[in-house]
Amino acid sequence: MKLILCIIAAEALTQLAYKAEIFNKIREWLKSLSSFTYSLLTCSYCVSVWVAAGVTIMYFTWEYSQFFVIGLVIHRISNFIHDCFRVVQNLKIDQILKRN
Repeated sequence: MKLILCIIAAEALTQLAYKAEIFNKIREWLKSLSSFTYSLLTCSYCVSVWVAAGVTIMYFTWEYSQFFVIGLVIHRISNFIHDCFRVVQNLKIDQILKRN
């Protein structure tokens, strides 16, 4: 179970690091530091490798890491559920529009 939680947390943190608008300025600054950081931050696969390493190290060395990991897992699962509801809602809207 710990492994699954870490995988979901790493995926959530990867998406935040790679795509979240709130981190745009930090991400652009880090990209400008070197060609390595530029290459790293323009590739979601590359970001995920380093995020997974960080989550693993954090999980096994920081006493309170489970709270951080569980918070990321809740965030990711809530996003997934939100996306599922959006799909269902769009299907219902399509059905209503086709009836008229």
